Amino acid sequence: MHSRIIGLTGPTGAGKSTWSAAFRTLGCAVIDCDKLARKVVEDPAVQKALQMEFGGDILKNGVLDRRLLASRAFADKQSVQRLNAVTHPAILEQITHEITEYEQRGIGIIIIDAPQLFEGGLEKMCTLVAAVLAPQQIRLKRIMQRDKISEEEAWLRMASQYGDDYFKEHADCILDGSLLPQEVPQHAQKQLQAWLGESI
Repeated sequence: MHSRIIGLTGPTGAGKSTWSAAFRTLGCAVIDCDKLARKVVEDPAVQKALQMEFGGDILKNGVLDRRLLASRAFADKQSVQRLNAVTHPAILEQITHEITEYEQRGIGIIIIDAPQLFEGGLEKMCTLVAAVLAPQQIRLKRIMQRDKISEEEAWLRMASQYGDDYFKEHADCILDGSLLPQEVPQHAQKQLQAWLGESI
């Protein structure tokens, strides 16, 4: 069986996780690329490549200092590209494996939850792409609370990613990331019905 694969993307803090959780509750399979990224950076070969790019001190007593890595990897767009060049091939391999497993289980819709969907070329695997967008001030507050970082660090992370215009131009549909968490499930259900009603 060939599943419909929907790429779910958007800038950091936009509310992607809330939407993907709602889709999971509705019976979709969700491949969380952030989780896969955290998994692949535990691979010694990946860690060695990251040290070459971002400094040997990101590994301390065999343990990856994720905050130090993030401060360097999200410093600017070029640094993000260097991070992606190391991690994306390993993440892509994991995604392909999970898609095969879900298809074998007969799951009709698979969501690839990927903040770096376009950077990794993952949109080529998708039937359609949905982007979750929210105003900058909402995103800023969420990022600071979620990652326990300063306003300056949060702005740096936001600046290292594509802006809303890019997502509006490249996504097939836009999902509202400014909704309250309790409002998302009913909107997700309507969106899913719309997708299922279309020959996507």
